[in-house]
Amino acid sequence: MELIVAFKQQFFLLKRQRSFWLTICLFIIVVISNSLSLFNSSNAFFYSRLANLTQSQQSNVVIIESEHLSREHNELVQQLLSYQPKAVLVFANEQLTVNKTLTDMAQNTVFYPHPKNDYCLPHINDWSGYNVELAAMADSSCLAIWPALFNDLDSSKSVLLNFALAPSSLPKFSAERLMTMDIMASQLQNKIIILGQHNAGLGVKLNAPKLTQTSNYLLLTAYIADTLDKQSSISLLTLWQSTLLLLSISLLLLFAFQKLSISYSIVIAVLTSICWFGLGYFILVFQHLFLPVGQMTIFTFITLVWVILVRKLNEDRELTSLIGNIQQKMAGRYLPKSFISQSSPWDAIIRLVTQQLALNKSIFLARKEGDHRLTEIRAVNCHLSDIKEMRRDYKRAPYSDALKEFGVVPILRPFFNELSDGELQYIVPLIYAGDVRGFWAMTVMPDAQFNKQAFERNVNAFAGQVGELLFHYRIIESQNNANDSALSQLLTLKLQEPLSQQVKTSIAEMEQKLTTLEHVFNNVRSATVLFNLFGQVVQINKSLEKLAAQHQFSIFDMTALDLLCLVTDLDTETAKGKLRFITLQKGDIYLQAKLDENTYILNVRAMDASHLQNASGEPFQVSGILFEFIDIAFFIEQMPSSKQLCDSLCKQQQFYAQNLMEPSTSG
Repeated sequence: MELIVAFKQQFFLLKRQRSFWLTICLFIIVVISNSLSLFNSSNAFFYSRLANLTQSQQSNVVIIESEHLSREHNELVQQLLSYQPKAVLVFANEQLTVNKTLTDMAQNTVFYPHPKNDYCLPHINDWSGYNVELAAMADSSCLAIWPALFNDLDSSKSVLLNFALAPSSLPKFSAERLMTMDIMASQLQNKIIILGQHNAGLGVKLNAPKLTQTSNYLLLTAYIADTLDKQSSISLLTLWQSTLLLLSISLLLLFAFQKLSISYSIVIAVLTSICWFGLGYFILVFQHLFLPVGQMTIFTFITLVWVILVRKLNEDRELTSLIGNIQQKMAGRYLPKSFISQSSPWDAIIRLVTQQLALNKSIFLARKEGDHRLTEIRAVNCHLSDIKEMRRDYKRAPYSDALKEFGVVPILRPFFNELSDGELQYIVPLIYAGDVRGFWAMTVMPDAQFNKQAFERNVNAFAGQVGELLFHYRIIESQNNANDSALSQLLTLKLQEPLSQQVKTSIAEMEQKLTTLEHVFNNVRSATVLFNLFGQVVQINKSLEKLAAQHQFSIFDMTALDLLCLVTDLDTETAKGKLRFITLQKGDIYLQAKLDENTYILNVRAMDASHLQNASGEPFQVSGILFEFIDIAFFIEQMPSSKQLCDSLCKQQQFYAQNLMEPSTSG
């Protein structure tokens, strides 16, 4: 029972591993392609090349060609028998008339292979266009000549011919030399003699190793006889043997390629292919066995491509997941839930604008996705038809002018219809993270209190916020539409946004947000500096830069301990205790800091990082230590009733002193 449960658990884990199933698919491809012989042409090609490299100089086969074989074959055979050959094979395109006396003399020595005679030649298989494979002879419809000539021949399976013999080493004589006895007896005695018609190939060129430039079929027959006589036929692997070999190669290469970079994997694949060729040659020469070198080479590169593909798919999946997490986090932090839940963002935007800006007219225009044209969305205190400017192309003025300035610009030519005297026109782009979401055109009637600079600053601030809202709304909307019909996405060519574009968008968004946060941090009135746990400065704002310049100390040359000792009257050991309390207990302390004649309230606190997955402060669960110098005197001076405020604070302090215990600030 436990074994079954463990098996189910492992199967469930494997079910979620896409890489595992892709590997199984690779193995299935290997099995199917090998079973269907899909790459046999590559094997034939490599066998031809390997066979061309082999060399042999001796043969017991002799070729004799006659110009008039049908007329003089009886005399030629009779003359050949006088040399006591092992066998005489007479090849002709027609059935020859054999002398009865000669038939009795040549029994079991002379053969006339022809479909109409007792013997015939076995078929030569066309192995992907190469004449190299001798078919199995056991199932032949006629009496095959080779088993009759070679008694110990295994004719039950197909074999490859051995082309080691050099064509120049194959003895060839003419019938005239034979009849004039211009041939030594040793050259014919105990030889296999092939007697045929000169130019019997009829111009059909052979496609076999070392025979590609000839059409003489007698030469191919001579190689068959030579192969069988030497018992040097080349065997092929069986189906299960080749399948097991290819699976083993693919499995080993899968492990190798996964450990290496793509560049090194390509080099290894090339070197491995060269090794397959060399290994195939030595096994061919010494073992008379042909390895499927073509398939081995092809599957080497198929495995390489497969590993690259799987790696790319896994990286894309991880990257897609990362992008989705970033977008969700950014949207969850900076986009109101009430805004997300709305079917259209424009109503909420218009309410926000009308409540806080005194505009005379206002029209929002949105960019069409995948286009540089605009479409009217909403109008406030006017109608969409009030736009006099009919060109809705943001690459043209006045839209392009606003894009160049990255902010609000006045419209100098008529944009709205029916403008009042003194009514000013403005337009501002709605941009966030480099993404143009639309434009906001407006008019304002200035009065005596109208401040142009303040107005433009406020419009830019609102436009920035609106652009950010629209940006996140678009992301969420696209995520919600991700489950649309795949067919409709396919037909609209929007099946998949490139990951590079998604990454670019996410990075631009984060950069925009970081810029905003840095701006906020720099404009904090209190002088603030952030140290890491090693006491090194991470970030300071402009107020602290001014403070350091005013009191002449170099903040970047100081540690957190140095700064704490400098601005307080704490000794080194006490200061260390404070920092330990802050770091280990995530403490928050307030101290009096004095620089020259200025007195500040120093707030030193830990930056909690326990919620971060990769917190640099582990195991302390603290990402840094923040120093904040609060100039309470400055803030009191800015109050309208500063004296009353001081009196109130003094009374409050007296109350705390009398009724409450002071909080401990020691570490």
